[in-house]
Amino acid sequence: MNLEQQLLDLLLSKPNTKEIKNMAEELEKKSNFTISNDIEKLRGIWELRWSSSKAPFLNYSPLVDNFQILDPLNLNALNLLKPKGIKAIMGTGIVAKLKSINEKKIGVNFTHAGIIGPNVGITKIKALTKIKREQKGWLEITFLDKDLRICRGDKGTLFILRKIKDETLYKRFQKFIESI
Repeated sequence: MNLEQQLLDLLLSKPNTKEIKNMAEELEKKSNFTISNDIEKLRGIWELRWSSSKAPFLNYSPLVDNFQILDPLNLNALNLLKPKGIKAIMGTGIVAKLKSINEKKIGVNFTHAGIIGPNVGITKIKALTKIKREQKGWLEITFLDKDLRICRGDKGTLFILRKIKDETLYKRFQKFIESI
């Protein structure tokens, strides 16, 4: 079994084990990710499975889906915390615009934040506020394959995410972004 699969298995079975960080760092050493070659691979729904952050909203929880939904070709992103198992764009969200900084880093400019509610009839309940004071950051992609992404944030946080295959939820994200 390769190191990527070992890490994915560990993230799913023992998401708080100390071995995870060491395995991620080993994968980072062998990464050949570049934005110009691999940007399409970033597209999709990524579930946060491990983070070096102490902030609860930046860590894995068995009760909450912590998703980062990326549409890098259209430069859109949504960080979404939602109840586990619900197949809707619903919960607490932060919308961002993306831009390439260099071959490894993606700039993030947060534009809206708030509560995203369920549909009532044909209307989606939203309590999103436009962020008035510029909130920027970046993510350096340090490893990427079809199922696993490792990145480091502008504050030094190490993030490990696994790809979720859910085209229906991704299409709902695209419609949601269009409605903002």
